[in-house]
Amino acid sequence: MKALVILPIVIPLATAIITIFLGRSLRGKVVVSLVGGGATFASALLLLRTVWNHGPVVHTMGSWSPPFGIILVADLLSSGIVVLSSGVAMVALCYSVGYVDEEGQRLAYHPLFHLLMMGIHGAFLTGDIFNLFVFFEILLISSYALVAFAGEDYQLEATLKYATINLIASAVFLLAVGGLYGTMGSLNMADLSLKIARLQDPGPLPAIFLLFIAVFGVKASMFPFYFWLPDAHSSAPTPISAMLSGVLIKVGAYSILRISSVLFVALRADAQGWLLTLAAITMVVGACGALAQSDIKRLLAYSSVGQMGYILLGLGIGTPLALVGTLLFIVNHALAKAMLFLTAGVVIEATETREIGSMGGLSRHMPWTAGTFFVGVMAIAGVPPLFGFFAKFLLIKAALEAGYGFLAALAAVLAIATLWYLFAAWQQIFWREGSGHPPRVTSRLMKGSGFVLAGLILAGTILLNPLVDFLMAVEGQLRQPGTYIAAVFREVAQKGVPPSASTKLGANLPKSHAVSPPMKVGAVHIEGGLP
Repeated sequence: MKALVILPIVIPLATAIITIFLGRSLRGKVVVSLVGGGATFASALLLLRTVWNHGPVVHTMGSWSPPFGIILVADLLSSGIVVLSSGVAMVALCYSVGYVDEEGQRLAYHPLFHLLMMGIHGAFLTGDIFNLFVFFEILLISSYALVAFAGEDYQLEATLKYATINLIASAVFLLAVGGLYGTMGSLNMADLSLKIARLQDPGPLPAIFLLFIAVFGVKASMFPFYFWLPDAHSSAPTPISAMLSGVLIKVGAYSILRISSVLFVALRADAQGWLLTLAAITMVVGACGALAQSDIKRLLAYSSVGQMGYILLGLGIGTPLALVGTLLFIVNHALAKAMLFLTAGVVIEATETREIGSMGGLSRHMPWTAGTFFVGVMAIAGVPPLFGFFAKFLLIKAALEAGYGFLAALAAVLAIATLWYLFAAWQQIFWREGSGHPPRVTSRLMKGSGFVLAGLILAGTILLNPLVDFLMAVEGQLRQPGTYIAAVFREVAQKGVPPSASTKLGANLPKSHAVSPPMKVGAVHIEGGLP
């Protein structure tokens, strides 16, 4: 059972290696890549089921026990988001088969795609702050190559910006890791959590915490670190755009959530003001940038900046209601924004232009694509009855209950602005009078990928109550990190290694880290939940 936590990392790695050794065999690479993507998704589902039934799953690499060795930890948050990311990746991979030219697929596209998946899943599952840095570098190096994959000048320029800001962020990340190790003498998240909670004087830890927030803010396109995103996300091949906006920027938000709920529980208040202020500016900048765009992919890229502001808003508020709203928002944005990019790619392929003003009248030739794009517009804008509405509703309600009336009003106004620019783009692309020339025929795989994600959004709306129940259980584990910590050091006890004085549980566990009892979804309750 413990080996399950390795599979979402090992399968993409093995797939990447096999596709490299297949040389220039197009059919072989496509088959192995799709099988590998499907196997990764299946392993993620199996891991989530195991965590749900038996609690967090912990695996120590080699014979090194915590807090010294490399450790992988799957709780409800990490296993759930691995299912989400591997599902979106599988859809994007199917889309890639119809989108990427044969020569590109014969070369390095499939190995790079699976290395990207490996890095993303490793970042979600690691229980060690240094290995979070390592997996970040894997996913970033893969994404650099994929953004510049076609070798066009505008792609190389975008990759240069993307790589420059992230190389600086990586250096700051390493600096923060070194400062943390020098202060606490450990890099294991569970061990650090216990040690930090017992400190009388935090010393340099508040500054180190803010450094981590800044580093992860770069990944999450938080103001003022967002400027790399519009170019990178719009210049990348369309399936990579879907991965970047749908999945990769969530790694930054996940990392902020993880360190604030496990490592720096007592220091969250120190960063709250900064996080809320930057979240508000991020929402405004993203909306204003999107309103000024005539290029469909740049519009969607700026929209991602603005929508990440909502996620950061929920993380900054930090109440149970806000965190459930944030988690629901992450699910909605991952599916809807990936779908919008994939559908936009179909439109661009059909019309041979990215300029919205040069499109028009496509609803007559592409009615199903028009319907798919409309679902994405309504989901991102938060229009009822789609579950994106409930995500924004929970965030706005949480802001009001926490006394942030201005932020609640700003979020509501910008939700209307989101509907305005996305609906206007949809209307111009599909309903405005066009040139009259029929669009080019596009791959069924490309069209079908958007339909799958639209179906998942509709399924999420129908199954909203079970989905919210699950997210409440996730929030319950985040609120009581003792469950995570106990699972890590239970692994030590099972190996027969006596834990050190700094890692003993039980009576010495700080109250803020109390181990929560086994939780049934139906028993979880949040005051002032869904209407």
